[in-house]
Amino acid sequence: MTMMRIQMKKLNFLSILILLFISCVPQKDVIYLQAERDNKIFNVEHEVVKDRSTIESFDEVYIEVTSTDPEGVNFFERSRQNTFTSNSPEGFSIISYRVDEFGNINLPVIGNVKLAGYSLVEAAAMLEEKLNDYLYQPSVKINFVNKSITVVGYVNRPGRYYYSSDHINILQALGMAGDIQEFGNRKKIMVVREENNRTVKDYIDLTREGVIESPYYYLRSNDIIYVQPLKRRWWGMDTFPYALVLSSVTTFILVLDYVQK
Repeated sequence: MTMMRIQMKKLNFLSILILLFISCVPQKDVIYLQAERDNKIFNVEHEVVKDRSTIESFDEVYIEVTSTDPEGVNFFERSRQNTFTSNSPEGFSIISYRVDEFGNINLPVIGNVKLAGYSLVEAAAMLEEKLNDYLYQPSVKINFVNKSITVVGYVNRPGRYYYSSDHINILQALGMAGDIQEFGNRKKIMVVREENNRTVKDYIDLTREGVIESPYYYLRSNDIIYVQPLKRRWWGMDTFPYALVLSSVTTFILVLDYVQK
C-alpha cells in the first residue's frame, strides 16, 4: 500500500510538470533581438541602410509656406486659414495635397508642380525656389500625410495605424498595436508589401539580432504585418482546461487505487 501511494504521488507530480511545460512559452521564443551566439559582447553595431523616402504618385503631403510678406500677400496663409483642420486622418486629407498619377500637385497661383521622385527636403527646396517669384523669403515645410501600416493577427490591438515620419520600423509598428500576444509567433512575422505594381511577402524572425539588417525591418507605407499563432495555439493551448485535466488525472489515480485494493 505504501508503494502504491508513492507511485500515486510520483504520477501526480509528473502530471503537474507536464501541464506546466505545455502551458508555458519558452523564453527564447518571446525575447526580441537575441544575440546570434552565446557571448558577453554588448553594444553590437549593425549597419542599417534606410531607403530614401521619396514622394510618389497618390501620396498625400501637407505643405506649409511661410514668408516675411504681409498676411494679405501670402496666398498660402489665406488658403490655410479658410481650411478645416483636424487631427483625424480625414481632417489631414482635407488640408493636404494629393499627388496625381503623373506625380504632380496643383498649388495656388503656381499651378502644377511635379513632386514625384523628390525627397521631402528636395521638394521643399524646389518649391522655395519657385515661390521666390511671388513671395519674399519663402520657407517651405513638407510632411507626408496619412502614411499607414496595418497590423493584424496575434497582437493586442490589431488595426491600421497612421504615421508622418520618414521611416518606421517593425518594432515601432508592433508597439502601436500593443505588442505581440503571448501565443503569437515572433519567429515568423509576415510582411506583405506592394512594390513595382506587384504584391510581395516575406517572413522575418524578430528573435534574431540580425533582423535589423533585413530590408523588411524598416516598413513602407501600406505594408501589412501579420503575426501568426504558435503551433500550441493551433492546438488550443492558450485555453487549455487545466482544472478538467487535473480532475481527470486525480479521478484516474483514485480509481486505480481502488482497483488495486
